[in-house]
Amino acid sequence: MKVNFAIIQLEITQGDPEKNWEHIESFIVRATEERAEVVIFPEDCITGSIFGDVTKLDATQAALRRWQELAAKYRIDIVTGSVMEGTPEGNFNTSYYVDFKGEVLGQYRQNHLYHSETFLTPGTEAKVFDTQFGKAAIVICWDMLFPEIFERLKARGVQIIYCPSYWYREIAESMAAQNDRSEEQLIDALCLVRAVEANAAIVYCNAAGTAKHEDGSADTLIGHSQIVMPVLGTVRELRHHHEKMFVAEIDLNNLKKAKKIYHGSPHAQATDEV
Repeated sequence: MKVNFAIIQLEITQGDPEKNWEHIESFIVRATEERAEVVIFPEDCITGSIFGDVTKLDATQAALRRWQELAAKYRIDIVTGSVMEGTPEGNFNTSYYVDFKGEVLGQYRQNHLYHSETFLTPGTEAKVFDTQFGKAAIVICWDMLFPEIFERLKARGVQIIYCPSYWYREIAESMAAQNDRSEEQLIDALCLVRAVEANAAIVYCNAAGTAKHEDGSADTLIGHSQIVMPVLGTVRELRHHHEKMFVAEIDLNNLKKAKKIYHGSPHAQATDEV
């Protein structure tokens, strides 16, 4: 099975959802023109950071309905970045997989929250869901640091793991003088390791640019959106933090070969059989 992914390394306009929606739709149009079959957006792509302001939580799933409309309108599967949702069960950082008919095939609530996200409730489930392109799952940003969730997904037979992200350089600001490229190096390493340990394609989509906030602080997004496969390594990567879209094809049949190499018996030999 070959799949064409469109990765949207989006520069998010903080606090302006309508402008972001217009931007999102324009990229969906471009993705369909380039024959992408699945398009993925970054974490927080609609609002940007909300800094714990619970009045900005989506309590009606209005964002999800809009994603469903876009998916059906342009006949393309969408990984919706993420949105902070208020629900009766708690406040969650949530991502959805919506197929080309506008149907929700998968929902994921971030399990491992960043230090500043104490106003949110951690999710507990690691779901694998069926799509027309194989068994898929979603993780979000900080989840990349935790191997246990990838082990759970591997046990469920996952083939594609999507990761919307809002990863920025200031995370390690206190040690920047010792290594000002630490976060770029970390993400590159994590994407490769997670691909191998889960025996899955990692489709990592980070935000772009520099987000300036009202309190004078700023988030310098690291970009580095990429697709990584076991054995093949990095199939395609944006080695910068500027806004850009790329479309790349992967062949999921290579996962069967990689499984024999890394997860078979000690004496198993990979062959060209798929």
